[in-house]
Order: sequence, then C-alpha cells, then structure tokens
Amino acid sequence: MDKSMFVQSHTPFAEMTDLHDKTILVAGGDGDKCASVARGYGFKHVVTPADIVTAHPEIWPFAKVFKDYYQSFANPLPKPIDPANKADSLKIDAMFVYNDPRDWGLDASIILDLLLSERGILGTLSAKNGDSSLPNNGYLQDSQPHLYYSNPDLWWAASYHLPRLGQGGFREAFAGLWAASTGNAKLDHHKTVMGKPYQPTYEFAERLLRKYRKNLYSSVGLNDPLRRVYMIGDNPESDIRGANNYQSPYGSVWRSCLVETGVYAGGEPPEGARPDVISKDVGEAVRWALKDAGWRA
Repeated sequence: MDKSMFVQSHTPFAEMTDLHDKTILVAGGDGDKCASVARGYGFKHVVTPADIVTAHPEIWPFAKVFKDYYQSFANPLPKPIDPANKADSLKIDAMFVYNDPRDWGLDASIILDLLLSERGILGTLSAKNGDSSLPNNGYLQDSQPHLYYSNPDLWWAASYHLPRLGQGGFREAFAGLWAASTGNAKLDHHKTVMGKPYQPTYEFAERLLRKYRKNLYSSVGLNDPLRRVYMIGDNPESDIRGANNYQSPYGSVWRSCLVETGVYAGGEPPEGARPDVISKDVGEAVRWALKDAGWRA
C-alpha cells in the first residue's frame, strides 16, 4: 500500500516549502521520530528540545532525570545559545508541535522563550515586550517565530479505560502559561492549529484522495470525479465536527460516521458534532457507507 494514502495530522506541514531551508524547532513525540519525519518532509535544518537541553542543560534544570534519554538521540546544535553574539547565536524561524510533547515543562519553556525572544534568537528577550505604546502591548512584535500545532485533540483513546490528554491538553496548558506570563497578550494570530476539525487538513486530505482516484481511474481509461466522501472516526469533536463543517472547494459531499470503539463513550454528541450515523465499529461503518453509496453487497 502506498504511503501517500495515509494522512497524519502533521502531514500538511510538508507543503510549507518556504520553510524547508529555514531552521525550525520540532517538539513532541518519542525520541527523534518527529525530527526524522520533518526531515523526510524536506526540512533541512531541524532542532529539537532534546538537542537544546543536551547542549545547554541549564535551560531546563528539571530535565536531569531525562538526561540519558535525551543524550541517546540528541544532535549537536547548528549554533550555540549566545545572546551576547546574536549574529552567531541559535535562531529559530518557526516552531512545530508534531506530536504530544513527552516533557511538557521543557517544551513549554523553550517555546515560551522563543515567543518572548528578539527575532527568534534563543536566549534573548525582546525589548518590545510589555511596551503599551505598541500593538498587543509589544508582545509578538519583534519577528518571533510562528507556532504550529498539528493536532487540537484534547483527548485520545489509549489502553487506559478513560481517555488520556492529547496534544490539545498541552496547547491549552501553554495558552494559560502564555496568558500568565504576558498579562493576557493575544497569541491567536501567531499560532496555527492544524489537524481535525480544521478546514486546511480536510482540504489536504481531499486533494490526496482526488489525486489517488484520478490515477486509479485513468489507469483503466475512466474519468469519474470524486463526489462523495465518508469520514469514519471515534471522536465527535474532531472527526465528526470536521466532516460536518467541511466546505469542499471541489463540491463533494461529506458524510460522517461515529464509531463506538474509541473516545466516544455513548450519549448524544454535542451540537455540530452529531454524525449521520453511529456504528459499533469500523466494519459496520464501512458496510453502512457502501450501502449509502449504492453499492450492492
């Protein structure tokens, strides 16, 4: 099966070719897996929080317990953290949270440092911060790096019998930290949240679906454009809300099916996240979709 048939929450990052030659921070995930994915997408200069704390342990003194873990996969920094020599100090051009951070304290501290920095130079503080004569009291007015989240999900289903906090939990916690540190300065225009239920992620998925379908049909001499898509998911707030709200630029119709094998624990889904049908599992959902589309069993 072609890997292009799989879309993860961070897959749309690959389209940000204007950042491929820039230095980016990639946070989240186990080991250096997310950094490797970013390099596979074409980003040439990837730095992780593990790289930073291994080179400069003083940046987060509570990371000692993870020292051996970080050292097992950390890479040398392209430049040191040297605010006295800004021209030759580590500068980050964009920040990406690819997956749920494992060390919230370290990742949050570095992201906060960069949002308060001068032009993304780690170890600096912008002189504009707190200046009431500037928009947003001077915060985020000094070319700080943009922050991208790949996934808004607050909860996800794991082996524990109750849902666990996901990347959305880190995002909400960081929002509180930002508000407390800046006196409620605005952050929304300096961050982008991808993943479900947001429009850009669904557009990306549909482009791949259409490309795959076109190649498949053209190989047998047919031309049958995509007209209907079925979204099967276990999370009403992400999977179902996203499908319900999605406005296809191609005119396709999306239908939603909620399965009872993950985050959803029964009851009436919230307004706007109510599916076309609720199925006990994926198999039942697929059978419903085939029947709805007019396929014969």
